[in-house]
Parts: sequence; C-alpha cells; structure tokens
Amino acid sequence: MKPSKHRDTRLLVSNIIGVVACALGLNYIIWRYIASLNLQALWFSIPMVIAETYGILDMLLFVFMSWRKPEREPLSPPEKAEVDIFITTYNEPVDLVATTARAAMRIDWPDKKVYILDDGARTSMEKTAEEIGCNYISRGKDWRGKPRHAKAGNINNALLETSGEFIMILDADQIPAPTILRKTLGFFSEPSLAFVQTPQYFYNLPPGDPFGNEASLFYGPIQQGKDGWNAAFFCGSNAVLRREALMQLGIREYVETMEKRERETIKRLAKRMQKTSCDDAETCAAVKRLTEGLKAAGEALDDKASLEHVSDLVIEAVRDAEFLISRKEVSEIAGAMNELAKEGDTEAAAIYRHIIGNLDSIARRAPSLSDTLPLRGSEEYLEALNLARSEEAVPVQALATISITEDMATAMRLHSLGWKSIFYPEVLAYGLAPEDFGSSLKQRLRWAQGTVQVFIRENPFFKKGLSFPQKLMYFATMYSYFSGFFNLVLLLAPIIYFFTGIAPVSSWSVDFFVRFIPFFIMNKIMFRFVASGIPVWRGEQYNLAMFPLNIKAVLSVLSGKKLGFVVTPKHKEEGHNFRLIWPQTTIIVLTIAAVTYGLIGFFGGRGIPAVGLLVNMAWSIYNVASLVVVVRALYYQPPEGWNAQLPEFVIQTDRRPAQDDSANSCPAGKP
Repeated sequence: MKPSKHRDTRLLVSNIIGVVACALGLNYIIWRYIASLNLQALWFSIPMVIAETYGILDMLLFVFMSWRKPEREPLSPPEKAEVDIFITTYNEPVDLVATTARAAMRIDWPDKKVYILDDGARTSMEKTAEEIGCNYISRGKDWRGKPRHAKAGNINNALLETSGEFIMILDADQIPAPTILRKTLGFFSEPSLAFVQTPQYFYNLPPGDPFGNEASLFYGPIQQGKDGWNAAFFCGSNAVLRREALMQLGIREYVETMEKRERETIKRLAKRMQKTSCDDAETCAAVKRLTEGLKAAGEALDDKASLEHVSDLVIEAVRDAEFLISRKEVSEIAGAMNELAKEGDTEAAAIYRHIIGNLDSIARRAPSLSDTLPLRGSEEYLEALNLARSEEAVPVQALATISITEDMATAMRLHSLGWKSIFYPEVLAYGLAPEDFGSSLKQRLRWAQGTVQVFIRENPFFKKGLSFPQKLMYFATMYSYFSGFFNLVLLLAPIIYFFTGIAPVSSWSVDFFVRFIPFFIMNKIMFRFVASGIPVWRGEQYNLAMFPLNIKAVLSVLSGKKLGFVVTPKHKEEGHNFRLIWPQTTIIVLTIAAVTYGLIGFFGGRGIPAVGLLVNMAWSIYNVASLVVVVRALYYQPPEGWNAQLPEFVIQTDRRPAQDDSANSCPAGKP
C-alpha cells in the first residue's frame, strides 16, 4: 500500500532531525578528540571519550535504521495453503500450553494442523493434546546421546515429521488471535519471502512495567526500521515461515558443514604426512599414495565436486596407504614363518605358503599392527567424512544451532541466502512476561549471551550474501550488548571527579557546552520523535542499569563457557535476592557518597569549580535515577487486587461450544 502523505511527512521530519543529531554528535566527538582530552589524566579521559564514541556510533546506527519504515497492510491470503502450527514447550505448565493450543485450534484457517512439540516428553502433555484434538510430537530414540540444541533441535525434529507449506511457531505462552494467519499469509505471494514476524506483547504486565518487559519500542520503530532494509528479525515466536526457505537453509548448512569438515580433514592429514619420515620403501610408498590422494581430493573440492566424490577420494587414498603398510607387515610375518619352516616346522611352512599365495587379500583384510604407523588413528579422520553426520540426530538442521538465540542466527542465514522478511506490526498474539525481577534477568541474559554468540561465530560483516545495510542492522543489535563496559565508565566518571577532582575533559569550558548541550538535546528529541509516543524513559533506565548483565554475557561467551538454554519461568519466584542488584546498588551508594563529598569540598573551599559541581551533580542524579529502577524491580509488589487478564479474543473463543473445534481437529499422536 502506498504510504500516506502524513506518514511521508513524518518520516521526512524524522530523517531531518536524525541528520541534525548526527551532525551535532560528530561535531562534538571530533572536538573531544582534538581539543578537550585531559592530557594530565589520560587513564581517565581516554576511556571516557571511547565510551562517548560508542554512544555516538550507536546513535548513527539508530538513525540509519530509522531511515526507512515501510507501511504494512494485510494482503489477500491465498485460497489454499497448508499451515503447520508448532507450539514449543519443555517444562511449562500443561494448562498454560493447553490454553495456547486451544486458541491455535480456533485460528480462522481451514487447512491447518496444530502440533504440540513437547521437549519434556510428558505423558500428561500427550494426554492433553489428545483431549484438545491436536497433534503431539516429542523426540524419539534417535536423539539419545546426541546434542539436543534446545528449542532449535525441537523444531528441527518436528520439521522432518510434518509437511505443511508454511510453519507458524508459537512459544508455549503466546496465545494467537483467530485472524493471525489471514493477516500474514497474503504476504507470501512474494515468492522470495521467507518469514513474516509479528509483535510479541504481554497480557500480564503489571502497572508501570517495573521489570522493563514491555517491548513496544523493539516491536515498533526498531523492527519497522530493520524491515525497511529487508532485515526484520525472526524472534522465535508469533512468526510464519516458508518451509521451502527453512529446508533450503538446512541443506545449505549441511553442505557447508560437511565441506568444511572435508577441507579440515584433508588439511590435517596432509600436514601429518609432511611431518612423517619413512625408513623403508613400503612406508614411503604409503605416504606418497596418501599425499597424492589428498591433493586430488583438495583439487576436487576446489572444483566444486560432490561431497561424496571428495570423501571417496580421501577414503580410497587412506585405504590404499593402509594396504601398503599392512602388506609390509604381513610380508614380515610370512618371513618369520619361512625361517621356522627352514628349521623343519611343517605348520609354519603351511602358513608361509598360505600367506604368500594370498598376500594381497590378507593385507586388505588385516588391520595394521604398527604403533608407529603414520596412519595410526586414521579411522578418526574417516569418521569426520561420514556424510550421514551420525553425531547428530538430524543431519539437516534448518534452524541454526550455533547459538542459544536460534531465531536471530536463522534469520541472518536466510537473509544471506537472498530470502526476504517482513515485519507486520499488528499485535496478533499475547504472551506471558516474567513476573519477577530474577526471571526477567534470566531471560535478558539468555538473549544477550545468544546474540554475542552469533556475533563471535558468524560476524555479519563476514557473512557472504548479506547487503551492507543488512550487515549494519544485525551488527547494531549485536553491538548494543557490548554497552555494559562503556556504561560502567559513564557511571564511574562523576564518582571519580568528586573524589579526586580529576575531570575527563580539559575544562568545563564554553566550547564544551556549546557542542555538548545542542547534541544532547537533539539526540533526546530524535529518539522520542522516532519512538512516536512510545514511553522511552524506562528503556533508557534499563539500558544503563543492565551494565552488569551485559558485561557478564560478553565475558561468558568470550571465555568459551558452555551455555545452556534456560526456559524463562512462567510463574513468580518468591524472595528478594539482593545479589542480583549488588553492582547497581554499589554504584548508587558510591555516587551518593561522592556527591556528598563534593558538596562538602565545594562549600569548604577545597577547589571544585561551581560548573564542575553542577555538571557532575546533574550527571549523578541521572545515573542514580536510572539505576534505582532495578532496586524497585527487585522489591516490587503488584497492587492489591491486581490480576493479569487474558486477551479478550481468548475469553470470547473459550465461550464457544466445544463442538466448534471438530472442524479443525486432527488425530493425536505423530502424523
């Protein structure tokens, strides 16, 4: 649909404000580097200006992201399309999953099948699925002793047991509206469209959203901006995906993985052969044969030969080399038998004649006996060439398994293959947000760790197939989780100033204020204008207050620590664990102490200038006002009598007669 004139005008004004904010920001930060560093305290001024640079770059990325915002209206859905609705669950309450399943059964689409994907393999869940009239899938024995890959593995398993043209994925608590498919399937008239993502909203947000779970900024201007660059994210739930795109992605991942393994195996074996010295003709011949075979396999791989052909070349070379070594060893055994035969041992003579008469066939069947054989452990190498990928339960993995946030990694891979995405902004499902601060932190930590994992393992700037704007859109999200280190500098700066009198700038001069204040004000105006009336203060608070969590996420990934997928609790956890907020509380206490010390010093005539006092007091107030949000969240209690209310469409559909489900029911059990 053609954008309205009002929308065009608003976007133009937004872009102008963004350009002005960027110009002012660049003017300020360039001046900071050139003319305002405190050269007497570089240990302080350099980290400070780097932290400011991080913020300027973050603003530039935000303005670039917001440059385009397509207006999405529903298109006419296809006359016919088979849709498999996956409801993923592990240990969520059965009643919770049942509510989502019943709503899914009542989605207004005739050709659909609903599946509960129960990773907990619970008998009670299977029985409930049967009672509701939907399908139930859990992992089979093929998964025993194999990597499970959490939610991604659950979905990959179900993809091989279903056949619908489209897949709709719902988390266990995400209750869909009856119109969700009719509002989204029409977009798939574009054959290159891989998925449509809709917002995730919550029906249990307490008054004031104390835990910062409300996501209207992300599922609004941010996703709309990414959508403008064909980089809308798949967010794991409330999305419809094209099966063809997922399966193509799975096949591509399989091919790339196996090709990488073949290349590494060839390289490792070739390196081993280069270090191998041979003392006899047979061993030298074996090394030569294997070296030639590896060279041929490498050339075939470079020429895009089939994986099977490359694997066969390596295996054949290894087997031939093993034969040559084994033939040598069998010949040595025959020689020993011959010596015994010369001494009159008739049995040894018979063995000798048998070996000599069948030397090659025995050598082919006999395993090598030498501990010094250069091919020792070759079976391990050959196992890496196993095209069946037997170490995995599912050889072809459509959803990415490189991260505990499988959704972002999957979306980036789909975009790199040339597939498109759409963010449709209408709220068509409601779920449960964490109901206590500890649960909220667990969820945020998983998101942060998973996003950093993707950045480390598949940096978007090195991902072939992505356009430059797409690279920037993925980088902007990954980049945001490194903010903890820079926010810590911003939090400590006024504390250091009050206690030491050392400023991160050469002076609090007029030049500083005429550059900083216009940039600061325009940045705030720009951000709020783009947010289009969405409250942003709570988001700003949590952006600063989450510095310990973001630091922990980055360090845990960089340390190589094994990360597990943690399901967000769907019930309120009792108690107030002060350890969750000790870093923020420490900063609050230090800030208050520093301001007090500074005031005493100022009125006591100890040399702190008035302008420095005022600037750092304002800075300190902002920091404390931001950090106090986590203290309130930890000890938050909802108002007396407040209860979460299910979405109205859920209440309405639950009033329908039970027989209305029959038209959309399907047999329980695996399809």
